[in-house]
Amino acid sequence: MRAISSGEVYLSNSVWLASDVEMETFSRINIGEGTTIQRRSTINGTVEIGRSCIIAPNVFISSGTHPFRVYPEKTIREQERIIIEKEGDLSSLDRPVVIGDDCWLGVNVVICPGVSIGKGVVVGANSVVVNDIPDNTVVAGVPAKSVGSRFT
Repeated sequence: MRAISSGEVYLSNSVWLASDVEMETFSRINIGEGTTIQRRSTINGTVEIGRSCIIAPNVFISSGTHPFRVYPEKTIREQERIIIEKEGDLSSLDRPVVIGDDCWLGVNVVICPGVSIGKGVVVGANSVVVNDIPDNTVVAGVPAKSVGSRFT
């Protein structure tokens, strides 16, 4: 786990991290009380995870992305270099991720930049979440879509 430059990683009380969990940020990662994060999960960028969440193995959460449409005639690495030259860093590409309390993210889930996940959400294994998810919704698939509610 590492915070780069002025970045911060904040773990509340009773957070449990398995082996090989990776976290990297230039900004802030905040993990709520009682949350567990299983092995080989990766959390990058500006991410807030609520209390009592269960993050299964191999989950990938990131608020950042690589530019590929800013200067489409250029390679992705060239686009990154141009943005860094003009802006000083790639922070303009950062789209924070927020995950509410009491969520369960199944094995191999991917949470894309800018996504907000409501309280009590369940995300099925191998899902890719590209849109916001309302409270207590159960989602699955690529891209993740609602398959029900926790209360029905």
